Order: sequence, then structure tokens, then C-alpha cells
Amino acid sequence: MAWTSPFSLPGAWYRGNLHAHTTQSDGLFSPEEVTAFYRSVGYDFMAITDHWVYTAGTRSADGSWITIAGSELHGEGYHMLTVGTSGLPDRALAADPAVLAAEVARLGGLAFYAHPYWTGQTYDKLVTTPAVLGIEVYNGVCDQEVGLGYSRNEWDEALCTGKQLYGLATDDGHGGGGHKALGWVMVRATELEEGAIIEALRKGNFYSSNGPAITDLRLTRQDGKPALVVRCSPCRSITLYAAMPMGRRINAPEGGLITSAVLGVFPEQRFVRVECEDATGHVAWSNPVFMEDLLD
Repeated sequence: MAWTSPFSLPGAWYRGNLHAHTTQSDGLFSPEEVTAFYRSVGYDFMAITDHWVYTAGTRSADGSWITIAGSELHGEGYHMLTVGTSGLPDRALAADPAVLAAEVARLGGLAFYAHPYWTGQTYDKLVTTPAVLGIEVYNGVCDQEVGLGYSRNEWDEALCTGKQLYGLATDDGHGGGGHKALGWVMVRATELEEGAIIEALRKGNFYSSNGPAITDLRLTRQDGKPALVVRCSPCRSITLYAAMPMGRRINAPEGGLITSAVLGVFPEQRFVRVECEDATGHVAWSNPVFMEDLLD
């Protein structure tokens, strides 16, 4: 299946947080307070994902804000973020994450493994659940509280096995220290509506960030060979990750910043994904693309 860049699709970019807790489980603020905060800082949507609590989606009267259905499920050795389901799975299914994720899919939703570095999920545990769509490559609370927020290694090792996994950046806010906007997804969708957002997430038509913006990512040719052109907000580096060690980093000149790069791609890389890192160390992540789709 040939890859289509999200940046070439019709629609608009919508900013959202897919991991947040409230007083419905172990959060300090009510659902109304949490949603009011994210609206106030310029988000377009969010999911309330309390532990084993189902929170249905809502829509503001003027259509400028939505929440999408969400919950956080967990069993021994894993937490599973779910969005877009029509209800809550039976908790008895939590003994087997593969069965639980399949039930999430049956209920019309999407399943992602939450904070795998913090949970101790190595790559071999991430590739055994076919219905899981991705992982949190960045979890803001796990990063700030215990330094285990980034799951890049686990992600790349899983991708090297051929398992397609998308990458989310999220907050996982519980209210300690006040509200925070630490990580988010930028979703390319046809409209600000729950079904459209879920379908875009399902297809990987989004990127994630805890700071920078990616403004373009598409296939081009350089010296007659295929390459990815990347454009972003000012960054100190743009890195192409691939099957180790076949990626490449473009660094800004000393004391400067860059806003674009052209990175060659070739079949032996197996997959590619892009990271743009700004001057403060914050990162934007593209989703991975397997070479058979990119060079189809």
C-alpha cells in the first residue's frame, strides 16, 4: 500500500491530548476543569482516560471543541490507552493484552500501549498484540516525575521486527503541580468530529510533539534518488531514524537553527521516521513508514 503523506491530505490540523485523568479515577481535577484548561491553551480536542472508567465524547455547542471517548486499561505489566470505543471492555479480559486490544477494536476503538519505558515493556512485549496501534513515544508525567517518559528505543526495536506502531506524545496529567500541556498530537482530519479524528489516528495521519512543529514531510528525489523532504519550525537537528544504523542526522550550523532537510531513503533501511529537535531539546515525531509502502 503506497504511503500518502498526511501533509498532502485535505482537511486541517487539530491539536489534541489523548491521555488525561480526572476525579473519576486518580486525578485531582474534575472533567470540567480539565477540559476547560485544554480549551484555554489552544487545544482542539482531548480524551479523558481515567483508569477503567469510560468517558464518552462530547461536542461544544459551537463545534469548536470536542472530547473523544477514552479510558486507560491495565493488567499485569502493561497499561493500555484506548480512544473511540463505544463502551468499556470487560475487565476480566485484562489478563491477556492481546485479547483486550482485540475487544477494544471490536468496540470501534483504538488501543495504544501507554508509557512502555515506565511500565518495563521491552520491544518483544510490544509486538505480540496485533490490535495495538502504537505506543506513547513520549509521556510527559513519566518524564517529569521519574525520567522515564521517552520510549524511542522500544519503538525502534519493535519497528525493526516489522511491526507497525505509531507514536503518541501525551500528558498523562493527574493534576499534581497544576495543569500541564507537555505532549500532544497534531491530527490531519477532514473535520473536528470524533469519527474523523479517530479515522485519522487509525490511518496514522498525525504527528506528535512536545514542542516543535513539523510543517511538511513528503517524498521527493535528490540527485535522481528517492528522499524525504522535511520542513519544521526552527530546530537544532533533523534526524531520520531507520533500521540501525542506517539513519542520518542533519545538524544546524553552530549557533544557528534549521527549518528543512532532505534525507535520502533506500530499501535496506526497512522503515524510516523523522525527529525534529529544537534548541530547548523538545522534539516532534513523525510516524514511521515502511519502505515497501514509501517506495511502492
